[in-house]
Amino acid sequence: METKQEIRKQIRKLRSRINADEWQAATEAIAEKIIGSDSFREATDLYCYMDFDGEVGTERIIDEAWRLGKDIWLPKVSGDEMRFYLVESEQHLVRGIFGILEPCGGCVQASGEDGLAIVPGIAFDRLHNRIGYGKGYYDRYLKAHPNLVKFGIAFDIQLVDKIPSEECDCKMDRIFTETVVY
Repeated sequence: METKQEIRKQIRKLRSRINADEWQAATEAIAEKIIGSDSFREATDLYCYMDFDGEVGTERIIDEAWRLGKDIWLPKVSGDEMRFYLVESEQHLVRGIFGILEPCGGCVQASGEDGLAIVPGIAFDRLHNRIGYGKGYYDRYLKAHPNLVKFGIAFDIQLVDKIPSEECDCKMDRIFTETVVY
């Protein structure tokens, strides 16, 4: 079995080869599946991310959630911790430590009690395991907030046969790609 580091390297290379048209078409297909899901329609709180470095785009999902009056919570990293904060418009976003748009100061911190979490990752498998970027931010947050419904989103090329999992890893409830939902 490949190590997490080997899978990260391989999948990031594959993801970097996706051209802009392929990225847009796949992102739109994934967004439509998410928006059409019962979990999205029923959620009043959406925990999401701002896409970065070729990740599946989230703009359409966030815009639809705002249109429907949902509360949007986006992550901000500080040291070894990631917390989610209420964002009411794009004007509440600034470039953060990794160059990723994140909530500016003064935003309300999320309780994490319930809601739908849209989770990025480098790779996923059909058993709902996930490989992130290696810092454990999402695993720690999601383990501490077990009532959140967890949707991993990725391109088809990010699905692998088996991911080595550890006790500290948090499984997704569902995984969405442009062609399948697990």
